[in-house]
Amino acid sequence: MDATDRKILELLIEDSRMSFAEVGRQVGLSRAYTRERIRHLVDQGVVEKFTAVVNPAKMGRAVSAFIDARIRPDRIEAYCDRLGAAPEVVSLYLMSDMQSLHIHTLTDTEGDLDAFVSHHFFSRDGVISIECKQLLRRIKHRRGGPRI
Repeated sequence: MDATDRKILELLIEDSRMSFAEVGRQVGLSRAYTRERIRHLVDQGVVEKFTAVVNPAKMGRAVSAFIDARIRPDRIEAYCDRLGAAPEVVSLYLMSDMQSLHIHTLTDTEGDLDAFVSHHFFSRDGVISIECKQLLRRIKHRRGGPRI
């Protein structure tokens, strides 16, 4: 990947609906060659998906929370499977200690968040500890860019 590919990625992160012709104009390439470069980035797995960034509050999912849970190592895979399938879970990460999960949830109400936490963590076999923090306001958030 060279500087031109990086610039193409910056443009697509800002607006993934930008035409091949417009991207090409901004990086100094033809529309056809730009399309080829973008397809190569997709084929190589650099670009995983083109998607829309949606404001969750406008969809009624105004309660954003981050949950850090410690789970017994022998139960971690089952928790990953269960939480990964939950519609409230936006992001789910297994941390390097192999027993901590970092979870981002979106729910309609605080009551829905309470129900989610109660259902998945309270009095559940394997849960060592849980910490839940509700988002007050977004200062900066990722729109595209590296997936972490």
